[in-house]
Parts: sequence; C-alpha cells; structure tokens
Amino acid sequence: MSDPPREPLLLAITEQGRQIALLTEQVALLVQSVVLLLGEETGAPIQEDGQEVDAPRTDMDDNPY
Repeated sequence: MSDPPREPLLLAITEQGRQIALLTEQVALLVQSVVLLLGEETGAPIQEDGQEVDAPRTDMDDNPY
C-alpha cells in the first residue's frame, strides 16, 4: 500500500486555519459591539482611550438612565 499524498491534506488544514482565524475576528467584533450597546443601554459612559468620562446621561426630566 502506498501512503496518500500529504500535500492536499496540508492545504486543507491551512485553509481551515485561515477560515477559523477570520471567524474568530468576526466574533470578536460582534462581542465588542454588543458590549458597547449594552453599556449604552445601562447608561454606563463609553470612554475612548485618553478621553475624559462625560456626565451621566439624563432624560428630559433630568432623571438618570
């Protein structure tokens, strides 16, 4: 018996690795977006690097939200 060629298997594994890396990046961006949205919804101030935190958010009656 002869061994099957290994090159196609290595190419397939390499391609799967690339796809996993791309999906991981996309999931990380989704998680970051959800965290930002939840922070805004709970009224937590969102602070970029180097920026000062603004005053808490209030509605038209000056009630915090």
